[in-house]
Amino acid sequence: MQRWVVVTVALVYVGLLFVIAWRGDRVGLRAGRKAPILYSLSLGIYCSSWTFYGSVGRAASSGFDFVPIYLGPIIVIGLCWPVLAKMVRVAKAQNTVSIADFIGSRYGKSQAVAALVAIVAVIGITPYIGLQLKAVTSSFAALTGTAPSFFDSTAMVVTGFMAVFAILFGLRDITASEHHPGLMNAIAFESLIKLVAFLVVGAAVTFVLSPGPRDMFEQARVDPGLAHVFDLNLGRPEWWSMTLLAGLAILCLPRQFHIAVVENTSEAALPKAAWLFPLYLVAINLFVVPVALAGLIHFGSNGPDADTFVVSLPVALDASGLGLLAFIGGLSAATAMVIVAAVALSTMVSNDLVMPLLLRLPAQPAMRY
Repeated sequence: MQRWVVVTVALVYVGLLFVIAWRGDRVGLRAGRKAPILYSLSLGIYCSSWTFYGSVGRAASSGFDFVPIYLGPIIVIGLCWPVLAKMVRVAKAQNTVSIADFIGSRYGKSQAVAALVAIVAVIGITPYIGLQLKAVTSSFAALTGTAPSFFDSTAMVVTGFMAVFAILFGLRDITASEHHPGLMNAIAFESLIKLVAFLVVGAAVTFVLSPGPRDMFEQARVDPGLAHVFDLNLGRPEWWSMTLLAGLAILCLPRQFHIAVVENTSEAALPKAAWLFPLYLVAINLFVVPVALAGLIHFGSNGPDADTFVVSLPVALDASGLGLLAFIGGLSAATAMVIVAAVALSTMVSNDLVMPLLLRLPAQPAMRY
């Protein structure tokens, strides 16, 4: 596909996010039947570009090893949502605005503990932000047939828009404890876009662009090179340790804590989110294995990186429009994660690292004129 077409569509999409966020800030988060749905969709920020691209790549190499990444959050949010409700109550009572503040408040509002959490979060999340930008460039390269490069105009422009968006709709308020309805509306919209994009692309690849699921599964059953796609070994300790880590991540990742706790405006949204969010995770993974299988069958062992199957497979099958839709879905997954992670990390760095250091500096005498 022509580069200018992809760039134009990406910029139009990012512009639409600005419009949604701007309108959300003006209107605010209205209470009502839609509020729990928006809250549940915003929790879909858990599904980053790794979900959109990497799940297929993981399934292509290791079968059902991608399942624990989503099984843990399904168990925690679906069955243990009262724990999240208590976290929300404690956070509001302690006026905490980040996971660092929350953990520090559990240890007597210790600044040292909060600072340690902030440092660990910055070290751990910054490389993951880089992976989101890499996913954007890789999917852009797969769609346009160009060599991937971070300094490609698309990656640089999109990164710049992410930074501006985070500043305007997440960090411009002086009071960090204020809610950001525009940001929440935009994140919920992005969650919906990436879900629809993956379902449409997955259904098209499974039922239209390939011989069909029955033929693919039959071929995988008789082909030793494809049998690993259906590997499901529940006896491995790694499978359950990954489930545990993912379950903790849905509560402790800075972006997840920010969306689930800091931006929560009502505990009434949690019971509905307890079944809507697990349903979201199930839906976005429905076609992971079929797409992985279709990519392995079509490309063989010498094909492109399996992480790009969601984009490269429609392009290879002369369905560039679907490839463009997949690119927008992956862009939604990446931008949502980067924006909220940037907001959460910047809040922690400012409140728990920079300001305590500034407050410890000796007071300077006022200048007289």
